[in-house]
Amino acid sequence: MRLIKRFFKSVGVLLLLQVAAVNAELNDKEAALKAGFLFNFARYSDWQVAATPVGYFKLCSPDSDFLDTASWVLHQQTIHGLGIKVALVELDSLNINQCNLLFVTHRYREQWVTTDKSLLLHTMLVGETPDFIKLGGHIRFFLASGKIRFEVAPESLKKADIVMSSKVLRLSRIVKEGEQ
Repeated sequence: MRLIKRFFKSVGVLLLLQVAAVNAELNDKEAALKAGFLFNFARYSDWQVAATPVGYFKLCSPDSDFLDTASWVLHQQTIHGLGIKVALVELDSLNINQCNLLFVTHRYREQWVTTDKSLLLHTMLVGETPDFIKLGGHIRFFLASGKIRFEVAPESLKKADIVMSSKVLRLSRIVKEGEQ
Protein backbone atom coordinates (compact mmCIF):
# COMPACT_ATOMS: atom_id res chain seq x y z
CA MET A 1 0.00 0.00 0.00
CA ARG A 2 2.81 2.41 0.90
CA LEU A 3 4.50 1.62 -2.38
CA ILE A 4 1.36 2.56 -4.31
CA LYS A 5 1.01 5.86 -2.38
CA ARG A 6 4.67 6.67 -2.99
CA PHE A 7 4.23 5.87 -6.68
CA PHE A 8 1.25 8.21 -7.02
CA LYS A 9 3.06 10.95 -5.10
CA SER A 10 6.02 10.60 -7.46
CA VAL A 11 3.74 10.76 -10.48
CA GLY A 12 2.04 13.84 -9.03
CA VAL A 13 5.38 15.57 -8.43
CA LEU A 14 6.50 14.74 -11.98
CA LEU A 15 3.27 16.16 -13.40
CA LEU A 16 3.71 19.37 -11.38
CA LEU A 17 7.30 19.71 -12.60
CA GLN A 18 6.16 19.17 -16.17
CA VAL A 19 3.44 21.82 -15.81
CA ALA A 20 6.01 24.22 -14.33
CA ALA A 21 8.40 23.51 -17.23
CA VAL A 22 5.64 24.18 -19.77
CA ASN A 23 4.78 27.47 -18.02
CA ALA A 24 8.46 28.48 -17.99
CA GLU A 25 8.72 27.63 -21.69
CA LEU A 26 5.61 29.71 -22.44
CA ASN A 27 7.04 32.64 -20.45
CA ASP A 28 10.32 32.36 -22.38
CA LYS A 29 8.43 32.24 -25.66
CA GLU A 30 6.36 35.29 -24.68
CA ALA A 31 9.50 37.17 -23.60
CA ALA A 32 11.21 36.26 -26.89
CA LEU A 33 8.23 37.52 -28.88
CA LYS A 34 8.15 40.76 -26.89
CA ALA A 35 11.89 41.24 -27.45
CA GLY A 36 11.23 40.86 -31.18
CA PHE A 37 8.45 43.42 -30.99
CA LEU A 38 10.74 45.85 -29.11
CA PHE A 39 13.39 45.39 -31.80
CA ASN A 40 10.88 46.25 -34.51
CA PHE A 41 9.41 49.17 -32.56
CA ALA A 42 12.92 50.65 -32.39
CA ARG A 43 13.83 49.69 -35.95
CA TYR A 44 10.76 51.41 -37.37
CA SER A 45 11.02 54.56 -35.25
CA ASP A 46 13.19 57.62 -35.48
CA TRP A 47 14.57 59.42 -32.46
CA GLN A 48 14.70 63.12 -33.26
CA VAL A 49 16.95 63.57 -30.20
CA ALA A 50 19.11 60.72 -28.90
CA ALA A 51 18.55 59.80 -25.24
CA THR A 52 22.31 59.92 -24.56
CA PRO A 53 24.67 59.31 -27.48
CA VAL A 54 26.88 56.39 -26.43
CA GLY A 55 27.69 54.57 -29.68
CA TYR A 56 25.11 51.81 -29.25
CA PHE A 57 21.37 51.39 -28.89
CA LYS A 58 20.55 50.75 -25.23
CA LEU A 59 17.51 48.60 -24.43
CA CYS A 60 16.84 48.62 -20.69
CA SER A 61 14.58 46.81 -18.25
CA PRO A 62 14.49 46.22 -14.50
CA ASP A 63 13.53 42.57 -15.18
CA SER A 64 16.63 40.36 -15.40
CA ASP A 65 14.62 37.33 -16.55
CA PHE A 66 13.30 39.27 -19.54
CA LEU A 67 16.78 40.62 -20.30
CA ASP A 68 18.26 37.11 -20.37
CA THR A 69 15.83 36.18 -23.13
CA ALA A 70 16.18 39.52 -24.93
CA SER A 71 19.98 39.19 -24.96
CA TRP A 72 19.67 35.84 -26.67
CA VAL A 73 17.03 37.00 -29.18
CA LEU A 74 18.75 40.28 -30.07
CA HIS A 75 22.33 38.98 -30.17
CA GLN A 76 24.28 40.73 -32.97
CA GLN A 77 21.26 42.73 -34.16
CA THR A 78 21.56 46.42 -34.96
CA ILE A 79 19.18 49.37 -34.87
CA HIS A 80 19.94 52.31 -37.12
CA GLY A 81 23.50 51.02 -37.57
CA LEU A 82 24.14 50.71 -33.83
CA GLY A 83 24.72 47.48 -31.95
CA ILE A 84 22.18 46.70 -29.25
CA LYS A 85 23.26 46.71 -25.62
CA VAL A 86 20.79 45.10 -23.24
CA ALA A 87 21.06 46.62 -19.75
CA LEU A 88 19.56 45.93 -16.35
CA VAL A 89 18.44 49.16 -14.67
CA GLU A 90 16.71 50.13 -11.48
CA LEU A 91 13.76 52.42 -12.05
CA ASP A 92 14.86 54.74 -9.25
CA SER A 93 18.34 55.15 -10.71
CA LEU A 94 19.69 58.09 -12.69
CA ASN A 95 21.07 55.55 -15.19
CA ILE A 96 17.65 55.18 -16.81
CA ASN A 97 18.27 58.47 -18.65
CA GLN A 98 20.84 56.61 -20.80
CA CYS A 99 18.25 54.18 -22.21
CA ASN A 100 16.89 54.49 -25.73
CA LEU A 101 14.09 52.05 -24.94
CA LEU A 102 12.81 51.00 -21.51
CA PHE A 103 10.63 47.90 -21.09
CA VAL A 104 8.75 47.64 -17.78
CA THR A 105 7.23 44.22 -17.08
CA HIS A 106 4.17 43.75 -14.89
CA ARG A 107 6.39 42.76 -11.94
CA TYR A 108 7.74 46.31 -11.75
CA ARG A 109 4.47 48.23 -11.97
CA GLU A 110 4.72 49.69 -8.45
CA GLN A 111 8.25 50.99 -9.08
CA TRP A 112 7.07 52.43 -12.42
CA VAL A 113 4.38 54.46 -10.65
CA THR A 114 7.03 56.27 -8.60
CA THR A 115 9.67 56.56 -11.35
CA ASP A 116 10.78 60.09 -12.18
CA LYS A 117 9.57 60.29 -15.81
CA SER A 118 11.57 63.51 -16.35
CA LEU A 119 14.66 61.28 -16.60
CA LEU A 120 13.10 59.57 -19.64
CA LEU A 121 12.42 62.52 -21.93
CA HIS A 122 13.73 60.90 -25.14
CA THR A 123 13.24 57.25 -24.24
CA MET A 124 10.66 54.92 -25.80
CA LEU A 125 8.62 53.54 -22.88
CA VAL A 126 7.01 50.13 -23.29
CA GLY A 127 5.09 48.18 -20.65
CA GLU A 128 2.48 45.51 -20.16
CA THR A 129 0.15 46.61 -17.37
CA PRO A 130 -3.37 47.83 -18.23
CA ASP A 131 -2.66 51.36 -16.97
CA PHE A 132 0.87 51.71 -18.40
CA ILE A 133 0.07 54.43 -20.95
CA LYS A 134 -2.06 56.31 -18.45
CA LEU A 135 0.97 56.26 -16.12
CA GLY A 136 3.22 57.92 -18.71
CA GLY A 137 4.15 55.09 -21.09
CA HIS A 138 4.06 55.10 -24.89
CA ILE A 139 3.36 51.49 -25.88
CA ARG A 140 1.59 48.68 -24.05
CA PHE A 141 1.47 44.96 -24.74
CA PHE A 142 -1.75 43.07 -24.10
CA LEU A 143 -3.14 39.63 -24.90
CA ALA A 144 -6.13 39.19 -27.19
CA SER A 145 -7.35 35.75 -28.25
CA GLY A 146 -4.13 34.27 -26.91
CA LYS A 147 -1.92 36.53 -29.06
CA ILE A 148 0.34 39.40 -28.11
CA ARG A 149 -1.02 42.71 -29.36
CA PHE A 150 0.02 46.27 -28.64
CA GLU A 151 -1.41 49.72 -28.34
CA VAL A 152 0.43 52.97 -28.97
CA ALA A 153 -0.06 56.55 -27.82
CA PRO A 154 1.51 58.36 -30.83
CA GLU A 155 1.11 61.81 -29.26
CA SER A 156 3.09 60.67 -26.22
CA LEU A 157 5.81 59.33 -28.51
CA LYS A 158 5.85 62.63 -30.37
CA LYS A 159 6.38 64.51 -27.08
CA ALA A 160 9.42 62.27 -26.52
CA ASP A 161 10.69 63.30 -29.98
CA ILE A 162 10.16 59.79 -31.34
CA VAL A 163 8.35 59.20 -34.61
CA MET A 164 7.04 55.70 -35.24
CA SER A 165 6.46 54.41 -38.74
CA SER A 166 2.88 54.49 -39.96
CA LYS A 167 3.34 50.82 -40.93
CA VAL A 168 3.75 49.89 -37.27
CA LEU A 169 0.98 52.22 -36.15
CA ARG A 170 -1.43 50.50 -38.55
CA LEU A 171 -0.79 47.22 -36.72
CA SER A 172 -1.53 48.76 -33.33
CA ARG A 173 -4.52 49.93 -31.42
CA ILE A 174 -4.15 53.70 -31.16
CA VAL A 175 -4.92 55.36 -27.84
CA LYS A 176 -4.91 58.98 -26.86
CA GLU A 177 -2.51 60.23 -24.22
CA GLY A 178 -3.84 59.48 -20.72
CA GLU A 179 -6.53 57.17 -22.11
CA GLN A 180 -6.92 53.40 -21.76
